Amino acid sequence: MLLHAGISDKRMWGNEVNLLSKDYCVIAVDLPGFGESEILGKRINYVEIIETVIEHYELTQVTIIAASFGGKIAIDFCLIHPEKVKKMILISPAVSGWEDSKELIDYEEQESLTTDVRDLVTMNYEFWITRGRDSTNVNIEAEKLIVEMLQHNFSLEDNEAEEINIIDNSLKKLGNIEQPLLIINGEEDVSDFLAIGSCIHNKVRLSQREVIPNTAHLPNLENSNLVCRYITAFLKKSD
Repeated sequence: MLLHAGISDKRMWGNEVNLLSKDYCVIAVDLPGFGESEILGKRINYVEIIETVIEHYELTQVTIIAASFGGKIAIDFCLIHPEKVKKMILISPAVSGWEDSKELIDYEEQESLTTDVRDLVTMNYEFWITRGRDSTNVNIEAEKLIVEMLQHNFSLEDNEAEEINIIDNSLKKLGNIEQPLLIINGEEDVSDFLAIGSCIHNKVRLSQREVIPNTAHLPNLENSNLVCRYITAFLKKSD
């Protein structure tokens, strides 16, 4: 099961779907409010949504590959339903209970004050992807897809919905994760996410961590070949 980042939708997993579908049953999910999925109601329980998807496909256990915000959901789901998770691959994961840096707080404040879609797309692309790097260092196809996903998400009708957090602080419970876990970070990512990746690696016993050079928040789109090699090696090793 593939859970996308908060700046994207399930299209970010195109390479992984093509690769993994040769050997596995693959489900790529658009979370409510992203891609083709609408927000229904005024409250969203993402853990419950993942459980519903698993029940719909009559699965007993899944491997979760998740990025950023999707990683936060995956961690929460694993802590609440450990029997339903075989292993996890987390790319630039977020985690509840993390105290944001000033850089991240300032970005979120600036984003909340910005209303123009083009400005929001530019701001997010520069903050999460280029991060002061020469834009020629970013894969052109990756740039095109990321911009398209940002434009689509920011163009959607803004339906306010309260996120229900069943676990307020997963950071304190990371040591309870017993599943094999691969953490992947982009070397040029926001410092918070590099620190989160290191923290998870230190607290989860059966974890390994890989840092991808010259990539930022979505390393699987900037260096798909290397990330896919790590993913396939991890899946084969822990089977």
